Amino acid sequence: MTPALALATSVTGTLLTLAPLDPADVRAARRAIDPTAPYEQDPDVAADLTIIQHTTAWLPTWQHYGAAELDRRLLLTSAAEDRLLTAHGYLVPTTEQRYQRRTQARIAAEAIQAAADLAHPPADCPRCRKWEDCPAADRAHRDAIHADWATRWHAA
Repeated sequence: MTPALALATSVTGTLLTLAPLDPADVRAARRAIDPTAPYEQDPDVAADLTIIQHTTAWLPTWQHYGAAELDRRLLLTSAAEDRLLTAHGYLVPTTEQRYQRRTQARIAAEAIQAAADLAHPPADCPRCRKWEDCPAADRAHRDAIHADWATRWHAA
């Protein structure tokens, strides 16, 4: 990318961010550039995005509906995500790859919790019944999350 093109892209992005555009104008501009390109969102993509959005909003209340409903909704969401990945040309992860990612996420979460417990042991704090009951424990947990993020993404 040439420096002039990079600057033009940056300025255009800044202007688009600062000046809200009407979606109808954006669709009209896209149609003017390429009349054969689809200018509306595909209904299947919209349906998959809606499934994901509804499940995400529903998750905090899953206990009221039971584990069977949670499993059903998570399977629907997983299938919707797979269809979106396929529609955008990405490979769908295998069951083994998903298992490895969940295992890595669990290990990272356990490491973060261990670091927070080390920084603020609940047994030594008179205010703690659980870590979320104490502002110092909550702060230790947030600091552990930040330290994990900094270590993971800003390695020397």
